[in-house]
Amino acid sequence: MKATRTTGNPAQLFKPAPLLHLLIIFTALALFTACKKDKGHDPDPDPSGDKELLVNFSTTSVAYNLVDSGFVVLKKQGAANQFFKRFEKKTDAISFSIGDLSAGNWTAEMYIFARFNGSAGRRYRQDKTFTIQSGGAKENITLAAPTGAITDAWKPYAFFRHEQLGVSIAVALDNTDPHFDIEVKDTRWDLFYIERYANKWLQGPGGPNAKVAEYIWSCDNACYTSDKFINNNTGFLPFIQEVGNNPWDNGLIIVVVADNDGADVQFSHRYNK
Repeated sequence: MKATRTTGNPAQLFKPAPLLHLLIIFTALALFTACKKDKGHDPDPDPSGDKELLVNFSTTSVAYNLVDSGFVVLKKQGAANQFFKRFEKKTDAISFSIGDLSAGNWTAEMYIFARFNGSAGRRYRQDKTFTIQSGGAKENITLAAPTGAITDAWKPYAFFRHEQLGVSIAVALDNTDPHFDIEVKDTRWDLFYIERYANKWLQGPGGPNAKVAEYIWSCDNACYTSDKFINNNTGFLPFIQEVGNNPWDNGLIIVVVADNDGADVQFSHRYNK
C-alpha cells in the first residue's frame, strides 16, 4: 500500500483509457458485515401500534425529493448479531420500525443516499444510540434530516457509483475527516487512487483559489480490508494534519479505479464547504 503527495495528473499512474460514462444510481449499498434482516428479533411487543424511528425533512434540510434510498444497521449491546433494515418513505419523512426490537441498548448506524449533481451524489451517515425498555418501544424516535452541512450530525460524503462496472466509492467531504470506503463486485479491480484537495477562495466562489492541502492515497497490492471492500480511516491522516486549523471553503476529489488490463473508471468532483 502506498500513499504519496503529488500535483501530477492521476491518469499518468495508469494505462490510458477513455473516461467511462458515469451512471450514478443511488440504491442502498450491499451490507458489508454479516447481518440478519428479521431473525433474532422478538415478536412485536405492541401489536396495537408499531413504533418507529423517523427522519423528518423540512425547508432547512436537504430536499426530500432528492432522497433515493437509505438503510440502517442495528447493533444491540452485548449481542453478536447485527440486523439490517431499509428506510421506508413517508410524506416528507423516512422511517424504520423499532417495535420489533428486544429490550436493551441499541445503536442504529444509518445511511441516506441522495442525488446531488452530475459528478457525484451524496451519502449521509449518523449513528444513533437508544434504549428499548422491557415490553418494547413505547414511543417514536424523531430525528431531523441531513442539512448537508459539514458540521451536521449526518456526516456528508461524496458518493460515486458506476452501476454497470459494479464500483462504488464514498469519500468524506469534511477535510478534517480521513474516511473513505470502496466496494466492488469484481476483484479484477486492483489499482486504487484517491486524490483530495482542500482550497480557499481568495475573492469569493469562482475567483482565484488557493490550495490549503493536498494528498494522494493509492494502492496496488493487498488493498481489500474484507471481501471486495476497502474501509479506510488512516490513509488520509497526513492530509488531515496538513489541513489542521487552516480555513478552507471548497475541495476537490479525484478517484481512479483500474485493473491490470488498462480498463479504468474515473470520477472527479468539486464542492463547496
